[in-house]
Amino acid sequence: MTHFSDGVREGRNFANNGTATEPGVRMSPINVYNVVPATLDADGICAQQTLAAAGNATLNGALASGGTVTLDVPRNVVVDAAGAATAVLTITGTDIYGIPMSEAITLNGTTAVAGKKAFRTITRIAASAAATDFFVGTGDIFGLPIRANTRNYVLTAWNGAFVTTGTFAAADATAATTTTGDVRGTFAPADAADGTKRLTLWVFVFDDDTQAGIYGVAQA
Repeated sequence: MTHFSDGVREGRNFANNGTATEPGVRMSPINVYNVVPATLDADGICAQQTLAAAGNATLNGALASGGTVTLDVPRNVVVDAAGAATAVLTITGTDIYGIPMSEAITLNGTTAVAGKKAFRTITRIAASAAATDFFVGTGDIFGLPIRANTRNYVLTAWNGAFVTTGTFAAADATAATTTTGDVRGTFAPADAADGTKRLTLWVFVFDDDTQAGIYGVAQA
């Protein structure tokens, strides 16, 4: 289950606009993100299948239900194949806030290719061309609940200890497309999730004056 809070703030527990002789107090919200990600499932979104031409894949992995996949936590998608498939798979779904989003990932034969965006749900996967024996699963790149432009704004604990290892990807501030990065940023621990390790992130708001400053540019 995903838990995050936007009610924790640094500084005093009140704010003021200052006086003629004293500056005001600015409080910077801190979001606390606390999850225990499930173990990777290499074909949990799409079990191995073949498309003879461009079209929609069948969402038939263990994580699928009624034609939709709801991931345990916002995380990336990994595409792979048992053969020489090279089609582009466009994943469509929503983020942690239910906002529609999509990402295009190109199959690279038997080499797994990890997406960069963190999905909460997946509703469709479309192939640009014929694709043989491909499958789609989950990755270990986890989405942040608010925009983070630098690792300096993210305090990380993994498996019960504070860590400086792992891979942080800053929010992509360019206009979002199917090939840009995550609009809020992501974090990947140094070792794989196994359903027991807890990931806790304390994310300081970079810019609380605008919608994009908090939640990133509009999804695409």
